Amino acid sequence: MNTFRHGLYRVIITKDEETGYFVAEVPTLSPCTTHGTTMEEAISMVQEAIEAVIESRTENGYPIPDDTLELEQQTTTIQAIVPIAYTVAQAA
Repeated sequence: MNTFRHGLYRVIITKDEETGYFVAEVPTLSPCTTHGTTMEEAISMVQEAIEAVIESRTENGYPIPDDTLELEQQTTTIQAIVPIAYTVAQAA
């Protein structure tokens, strides 16, 4: 019988200055690393990578660690750069 689980994972994203890629790493599932040309792509790619690692570990009988307990018990600050486009009305 299959049991559904959910988990939270800490993801570290850095920008590689040489390539310009955003590199996403999941330390708990090391060596789970991927990249994208944008932050959004790196996040999407790392979600797929996490799912692939979990599937592989499940098929091979390995434990599936996660950061859920630690992250749920922490008060964390997340900094994000959010681009916003808007129009400023000119005074008549």
